[in-house]
Amino acid sequence: MRKKLKEFVRQGDQAELKGNIDKITHKSDAVRRWIQENAVRSEERVVFENLLESSRSCIEIVKSSMNMHISVLALAARSIFEINIRVRSLTESKEQMANWICEAAMDKIQIFEGILTLGHEPENSEKVNCLKDEVIRLKELVVKYDLPKIKSPESSGSLAKKFGQEAEHKALYKLFSKLVHPSSFLVNDYSNASSDPIRVILQVHSQLYAQETINRIFNTLNVPFDVYKRNGEAMETVFETRE
Repeated sequence: MRKKLKEFVRQGDQAELKGNIDKITHKSDAVRRWIQENAVRSEERVVFENLLESSRSCIEIVKSSMNMHISVLALAARSIFEINIRVRSLTESKEQMANWICEAAMDKIQIFEGILTLGHEPENSEKVNCLKDEVIRLKELVVKYDLPKIKSPESSGSLAKKFGQEAEHKALYKLFSKLVHPSSFLVNDYSNASSDPIRVILQVHSQLYAQETINRIFNTLNVPFDVYKRNGEAMETVFETRE
């Protein structure tokens, strides 16, 4: 029987929230350290290790953003959610692993091609040629290794629908879209956009999805349970109560 949210979420002050995020990062570090020292090096290991580190970096931003603009917290929360969706897709589909690896090459190609469309001074011609050569090299690698031909990365919404997070995605993205971009709500009504209820939603879901990402990678790569026990088996979620 699944626990209700209120059973593992509690109020706390800013110090308690930071302390709980530290527990999450320590657990992430312990799992990643075990993977580095014990797991056979493979594409799967490298991919999950990178995603684990990316999620950890984002939860650190949540900790440091408590007194910053709400968009900083919202961007970190959205990134943690998207990483979790990606991890779910990779643990449930081998095809997704190949697509994700290919997306890295396609992302670079699109970025470099975008840069090349900008105006350039004559003195930068050598750098421009280097970028053109790199685009050619990356395209050749995609062909050489018979990587999937991906015109554009699959959206988080599409992945969420495929892997059982559609309802969560629809609900959270309505909030994220108004806080990450300079929406009328964010610009003209910042006091409500950055209100305590919204901060709580972002803080709680950031911790929940960061923890879920750790758990999925932990199980997928068969990390021993004693790694969890040594670093605190159970993790809770804390949200900040402001005076």
